[in-house]
Amino acid sequence: MTFYSQNPVLFYGISHVTATLSSKHPEVGTRITHDGEEYVWAYHDCNSDIAPSYMVQLQSGATGMSVTITNTTNTGLPVGIVKHATLTTNTYGWLLTRGHATVEMTANSGTVAVNGYLTVGANGTAAPSLVQTALTTTDGATIETMQPIGQAMAAIVSSASGSAYVSLY
Repeated sequence: MTFYSQNPVLFYGISHVTATLSSKHPEVGTRITHDGEEYVWAYHDCNSDIAPSYMVQLQSGATGMSVTITNTTNTGLPVGIVKHATLTTNTYGWLLTRGHATVEMTANSGTVAVNGYLTVGANGTAAPSLVQTALTTTDGATIETMQPIGQAMAAIVSSASGSAYVSLY
């Protein structure tokens, strides 16, 4: 069911997680705005639970909006953050794409200051952003680090969680 007008009607709350879909659930990939925040309905198909405050990325080779926790190499753009309820394996749920959320910081990442920028960290976490620091690949090409994906609302130390405004995907 495709929606061509305003946001679809929510028959279930924004924190709803389900393993089975009914005709009242939105299509995977549906986007909504709820209380000024933007969300996308996605399917979690990796083999571990994803708790609130962790980011996810698209699952490679999967169809539609199938997501997994971001990988350990700090690459790949996050498409959402789990905000309200843990996504267990093979469940559907809403992911925050723009708005206020609690984010988990990478271990040994250092402290991000108030209003400091955040980027993708390891395993679904955030890290302080170096904003466009040039890197060189093994073949000598120059690449850029990840762009900021959010801004800290308060200082957040390594391995802790804190408030941030995120803008993903």
